[in-house]
This record gives sequence, structure tokens and C-alpha cells, in this order.
Amino acid sequence: MRVLVAVLALAGCARAAEPARRAVLLDVDGVRRDTFEQVFAAGRLPNLARIFDQAVWFERASTVTPSVTMAAQGTIATGVMPAQHGVIGNQWYDRESGRLYDYMSAAGLSCVYGFTVLSGQECLGGLGNRHLLAKTIYEAAAERGFDSVVAYNQYWRGASRPAAPTAAEARAFLPGNKLDFKRFDTQMAGRAVAELQAHGLPAILTLYFTGADTTGHASGIGAQPDYLATVIDPLVGQVLDVIAGLDPEWRSHTLFLLTSDHGRTDVTEHAEDLTLLAEMRDALPEGTRIAQSGGMAFVYLPQADAAAGARLLEKFPQTVESVRPRAANESARGGDLVVTLRPGHYFGKSSGSHHGAPTQGDLNVPMVVAMPGVAGGRSEDEVSVAQVARTIAEFVGFPMEGTAPALPLVHEQRRKRQADR
Repeated sequence: MRVLVAVLALAGCARAAEPARRAVLLDVDGVRRDTFEQVFAAGRLPNLARIFDQAVWFERASTVTPSVTMAAQGTIATGVMPAQHGVIGNQWYDRESGRLYDYMSAAGLSCVYGFTVLSGQECLGGLGNRHLLAKTIYEAAAERGFDSVVAYNQYWRGASRPAAPTAAEARAFLPGNKLDFKRFDTQMAGRAVAELQAHGLPAILTLYFTGADTTGHASGIGAQPDYLATVIDPLVGQVLDVIAGLDPEWRSHTLFLLTSDHGRTDVTEHAEDLTLLAEMRDALPEGTRIAQSGGMAFVYLPQADAAAGARLLEKFPQTVESVRPRAANESARGGDLVVTLRPGHYFGKSSGSHHGAPTQGDLNVPMVVAMPGVAGGRSEDEVSVAQVARTIAEFVGFPMEGTAPALPLVHEQRRKRQADR
């Protein structure tokens, strides 16, 4: 009996001596899978290559619809689809208050980051955080005693060390209504470095890069590789150097996961897209509200109108591809009708690139995972950004029930660890 007790005690000590597992989420806004893979393969991302030299590349990863930032980032943070977490697009109309929420306007973005100057007390804690109807991965981690740092992401609810922009930082990268995206990303990485140097490595570190998306909107997909190579990759290198300095053995117990919230499509100039939203309102009953998210929109009717969808299809045959009623399993925050534009058409957009449509270019995202104990390679599994949260949770070691399953490689690693024991 004494021998058995000693063996069990030694086994327990061995497990206790294992270094804490950590996860780093590299969240690069608005980059398609093919764009990221091409610039990586060209050898232009040496710091990301330090992480992902041996990684699993998922070739069939996709995001949510509508394929826009607030809906998709909410899914990354919670592990559930927009119908469950409640932030259904970049805009939605609250029937009870009679208010159209627009997270991407100057006032809306300010409120998302918790600044009360333009929109008041409801912005405290971040508007997106307040609107979420599901638990975040950071809340789930905190319940089990794991800490987290979230740098500049729109969702940080429950993070033990949130690093949302300060008012002074926001003034620097939000002059007027224009976002200085390079300064945003540079300050984000600087805040992350400062947090790590001051407080050490957390169980979960989320780094959010916005600049590739903003570059793509302004100048098209072709402008993104240079931004990835000259801005994002060096910033990743700065953070990685700090991680390596604090933990020289980081490779043996740190999960790195890189993904994006949505892809994008280069758009051809369509003059009618600039006035489409106003013309749709004019074609519908007075009092109709429309919340658009790029290539899709929710239509909120003041009263039942069975013919409204048919009228839109008849009046806008060149731009509107489909109109359908909201499904029973979709969020009650959604409109009575869901409008999808024809490929290449986007509300108010006539140049550069855009997203929001249920097309392959807008839905396809990179999903690259470097995990200790899992060999690199290519995976044909169909996966989603909804699987990010539980993948991180299961690797770090806490439950996240009721969410999308972890990526398949987590189960591989678990089987390997059990076999080694």
C-alpha cells in the first residue's frame, strides 16, 4: 500500500510540475485565407513563421453570416453563432427602444470601446460586451481561475486584464472620423507588451489587428500583403520576443491560433450601390428600418407585409439576389426580412474591397494552429471561427459547454497525452 501511495504521489507531482498551458490568439481582421497563405508562402512573414513553421493549416475554414466584424468577433469570443450571442451584424434595430445600433459609425465605434462622450453611460464596459447574450471565453476562464489579456478587441468581457484603448490612445488613432489603422495596431502591440512585462504571461492572450481590414477597404485585396509583411509581422515579432524572454520553453506548452473574422471581395464600381439603401426604404412602407451589413441587410417592417419581399426583388433585379423571412431559429433581434445582394454588390460601396455577403471570398478565412504535440500539415476538415473558443478552452484546461466543438486536432493531442501516460 505504501508503495502504491508513493507511486501515486510521484505521478501527482509530475503532473503538477508540468508547465501551465497557455494560448495566444492572433486575430487579424478582414483577411482571406488565400491572401494570408500566399504572403506566408512567399517568405514575407518571418516572425509568424517562427510560430507556424510546424502548424496545421485548415483549408476549409469559414466565418459567420453576415460576414462582418461585430457578428464574427462575437462568435470568436463566445464560441456560438450570432443567433445565440445576439450581435447579429454591424447594425441591428432594437424594436423596443426604436433605435438603430450602428457599431461602425464614429459614435458606435467609440461606444464599442467604452467611451461615454458621444453616447453616454450605456457605453460603459463596451457596447458590444453589453449586447452579448452568451458567455465569453474570458468569463469561462475566470470562473476556473485562469487569467486573460485582451488587447484592443471589441469584446473583452470577463478578461482579468483587459487592455482596451484608453481615451488618450483613441484620440491618437481616431482623429476625427478616420481610423489611423497603423497606429491602432502599433499601439495595440505596445499595450500587449507592456501588460506582459508588468504582469507576466496570462493563460490566454488575444492580440487584435485591425489594419489589414482597413487597408483592404481603402485599396483592395492587393494592398493587404504589404501591410501584413511590413506592419503586422514585425509587431508579432515584438510580442513573441517578450513571450520568449519570459518563457524560453514557450513552444512546449503554448497554443498559437491565427484566424480572421471574415474574408473580402474586390468590388467593381456600381453607382446604384451608393443609393440602394435609400431607394429600398422608399420602396417599403413608411416606418421601415433597414440595418445593413455590407452584402446583406435586415428589414424591419412596421406591420406585416407579405408582398414586401417580392417588391424588392421586382424593383431591384440587378442588385438584390434574394429576400427571405427571418427563420424561426434566428435571433429575434433580426429583421422581418433578410436581404442578400448579388455577388459584387455592397451597400454604399463602389471601390476598394468589401465583405458581408455569403460568398466564398467573404466567408473563407485562415485558420492556422501551432499546438505542442501535434505535427504540422493540411486539414480538409470543414471548420468555423465558432470553434476557436472551445479549442483554446480545452487546451488551457477549462470547460466551455454549449459551444461549437473544439477543432479536431485538440482531440488528437488529448489522445496522444493519454497514450503517453
